[in-house]
Amino acid sequence: MYRTQPQRRSTPWTRLTGMLLMVACYATLIVGVLPLPPDADVRDLRLALISCTFLCVLMWITASVRSPRTDAVVLDKARQRERRPSRTLPILLGLAIPLASGAALVQAVGPDGEQGRWVSEVYAAGGGAYEIPIEKVLDEPDPTGVNINDVDEYAADVMVTLPFDDGARTVTVHGATTVGKPVKGDTVAVMYAPGRPTLGVRHNDNGFFSSGLALIWIWALTFFLCIFTAGVFAMSRRDRIHSVRRFRTDVHGPAALVLCMGVLFLLPGAFFHTSTWAGWLLALVAASTPWLALTWVVQRRWRTLTRT
Repeated sequence: MYRTQPQRRSTPWTRLTGMLLMVACYATLIVGVLPLPPDADVRDLRLALISCTFLCVLMWITASVRSPRTDAVVLDKARQRERRPSRTLPILLGLAIPLASGAALVQAVGPDGEQGRWVSEVYAAGGGAYEIPIEKVLDEPDPTGVNINDVDEYAADVMVTLPFDDGARTVTVHGATTVGKPVKGDTVAVMYAPGRPTLGVRHNDNGFFSSGLALIWIWALTFFLCIFTAGVFAMSRRDRIHSVRRFRTDVHGPAALVLCMGVLFLLPGAFFHTSTWAGWLLALVAASTPWLALTWVVQRRWRTLTRT
């Protein structure tokens, strides 16, 4: 028999708040990794989920700190009476880290700068993307160099009639792209706000296929990292992973600050529509913070375990 330093005992409140934190975290990550439109409702949803996750973090810290201390006396019989660590918790933690990085990178995909601000204004005014038939092709279509299902894509200025709230208007859409040479009757994707004609009309090049390559790479990388980290965590000692369930200032405090910094790096792109290069740079920095937090927790816990 030997005695270690007094530790805090896991209580039902600690486990419950930990479960709530995991649910809130996964809801935030799943919404973050989806290519949702950059409108105010989506932004508010993401901020609400982040706030909910932050609240669950505070609840978990409070429950962990207020849990009673107990002397960690290790006996063979005592080991037999210990609650067996869950098999699913290591896997869930292993999946959350790549998902967090993937969600951060997805925030850089989409319209940036002036185009991003205009798209946000269109959504805020109740507008969106629409398929509108072509009334007239105004110039000779130029091939864009893109081939979709063995059919070349072309760009041209076209004339369309849009149903605004104050009446139909015929407008010109510059650089509208179509699969094959555009002719009268074909449809083009445009963005506009029926209630705000002053915002103008633009060709909608913000769909999935315009940014699909970046999304596919992000999703593929996230998928393979999820398999890798979940496998590593599943094969690790479950008791060591479960030992970090209770809050410790020296372990979880710096890790939480790193994760908060990652969220802050994403806010400029969400509110100020940074340039493309700045958006990707901030997203890459934010995507690295889950791994930096994990590295801190692992090395800190390893030092603690080697001392006992």
